Amino acid sequence: MTDQLRLVTDVKTHGRASHRRTVWVDGEPWRDMAVEALRECRITVGDTIDIVGPDERLREVEPRLARERALRLLMYRERSTHEIHSRLLDDGYPADVADPLVAWLVDTGLVDDTRFAENFARTLIRSRGYGRERALRELRTRGIDDGLARSSLDAAAPPDDEPERARLLARRLLRNGDTVQRLAARLARRGFAPGVSLDAARSILADEPGHGSVDEDF
Repeated sequence: MTDQLRLVTDVKTHGRASHRRTVWVDGEPWRDMAVEALRECRITVGDTIDIVGPDERLREVEPRLARERALRLLMYRERSTHEIHSRLLDDGYPADVADPLVAWLVDTGLVDDTRFAENFARTLIRSRGYGRERALRELRTRGIDDGLARSSLDAAAPPDDEPERARLLARRLLRNGDTVQRLAARLARRGFAPGVSLDAARSILADEPGHGSVDEDF
């Protein structure tokens, strides 16, 4: 073999659902790439390749394949810039492909963090029944900055409404034999503050004869 010819000795996956593959040549890792790019370049174990050629080919096809991947993700549901960027990198697309693509998606309005945050905040509050604390964590994990996350939550669930929302949810979550602590813990897991959870649990159980009401540390 010449200095440029290499034998593809393995193609390693990164989990069952991952689109990223690591191509090994001559027993050593060469580079990561998306499975779509791997197929496009027709790289398989046992091939003898000139590593310069496939690398140039990848630079030609990766921008198109990454754009197609991003658009498929957006067809499934709206996503934040952080989600799209992270997903492309996880799929094996390099940063110099992912960065300009995400910028283009933002410029065209296909990705809009403000729109995403407002819509997702409403889903977390109204559909999933989360308290503000858990909803805030969920928004942060998707790369939404603190200021935007809080303003979106204020629009979907003003802080003054939190006690009443907790009481309504407590009534739905109430089970036979519940104590204040059990019901309050259930509310806290939904993201309501401990004090709000306890007050809501006490209020609901006070109207329900036969339920326990022993107070303990929470």
